[in-house]
Amino acid sequence: MINFFALGLVTYLGGAVLQRTVLFKLAYFFLLFHFTIKYYHYNISKNLKINHYLENDHLFYNEEIKVTIEVENNSFLPILWLKFDEYLPGKLTTLEEQHLSYFKAGEKKEWTFSLKAKKRGLYKIGPLRWEMGDFLGYELTKGELKELEVYIYPKILNLEELGLASRLPFGKSKWPQPIYQDPYRTAGIREYQGSDRMNQIHWKASAKTGELKSRKNESTVSIDTALVLNMSQEDYGHKFLERKTELAVTATASIAYYLNRIGHSYKFMSNAVIEGENREAFNAYEAKITKGEAETKLNSESEKTKNSDSEAAADDKTANSFASDQKVVELDYDSYLKLPSGTGDAHLQQLLELLARVDISQADNFLNLLTDELDLAWGGTLIIFTEKDDSQLMQVAENLMRRGYNIKIMIMGDEVVHREFRYRPFTAPLSIHHLRKERDLHES
Repeated sequence: MINFFALGLVTYLGGAVLQRTVLFKLAYFFLLFHFTIKYYHYNISKNLKINHYLENDHLFYNEEIKVTIEVENNSFLPILWLKFDEYLPGKLTTLEEQHLSYFKAGEKKEWTFSLKAKKRGLYKIGPLRWEMGDFLGYELTKGELKELEVYIYPKILNLEELGLASRLPFGKSKWPQPIYQDPYRTAGIREYQGSDRMNQIHWKASAKTGELKSRKNESTVSIDTALVLNMSQEDYGHKFLERKTELAVTATASIAYYLNRIGHSYKFMSNAVIEGENREAFNAYEAKITKGEAETKLNSESEKTKNSDSEAAADDKTANSFASDQKVVELDYDSYLKLPSGTGDAHLQQLLELLARVDISQADNFLNLLTDELDLAWGGTLIIFTEKDDSQLMQVAENLMRRGYNIKIMIMGDEVVHREFRYRPFTAPLSIHHLRKERDLHES
């Protein structure tokens, strides 16, 4: 393209040398044209507003992602042509949004397009790149808007769709058989027994009646729950690898959703890796949320201490809780993904964001996760999501069972090896559950 500014200067110098009036007139025309076009682009770009946004940046599987692009020309000059390209994630679509349009002075236009949340992950919408020009194409003005991020959560199924009972023995409901006594939920008062510990004595009732009385605590199935997800390629093998690992992620998300709905706390552990993530950045993020939850939990326990009937028991619990949380904060996050125990929608959202991004790991370290990194209170429930119940896993599970844990193994593979544990109830110390694979990942 001809540079009219340079052409004007050359023509002006030629007119000065040759003393030709027509050359001076041409020079003025070229310079005027150049500066007019420059002013046009400056005025338009200064008064042009372009924006793109998402109606919702956290979606569940199979929901629609609605992306809106707004363009507004606040200049008194028309935009002769404006073209923009919105780059879309290849896993969601093979198309790109591209538009070419004319804008009158003061005109505003809006475009909305939808994508299907058909695969879990953290996706980038954009960048949105635009350019505009004049009627001769003498100059182009370009710009770019930063990418938008959208989380697509894993698919969440009903427990029946996974082959489990519609109601699992979790939460605050009483359990008919006293498997474990919850020292922080009092069901009544009973006579003191010689085997009762000091922190079981109900001092107020004892002082009032003149006889030693003890608390009668509610029975619950478990004190705490840990969801442990195996994403090691070594354990799943290459055959149907993606199908089985996606089922494992779906099952983890589904049970976490169920636990959140009934108000039960849970933690999460996995040997998975994070897709497309700088490891140091994720470690810093995870340590931050862990520390925040530890401080919140410590404040909550301090409040309980003030209102407790037994100061010694409350103090012990607070100290143990703080020590446990400090240990979580100081853990090495380079090998495993961990989310500390918590409950509520915010905790579930953190887990679903994490599950949206987990990917298959090349490391063969799942058994090490169970033996070396497990941080669960005595009597807790351990729900393991893996491909097969091989002899090594069962040996580790039996050792954990002897340490006082309830072990539930969710199998994603084709068959259960140790069938003697398959049909045991969920309340059994060790049980195996073969999850269904039909209609659980894909739409019919």
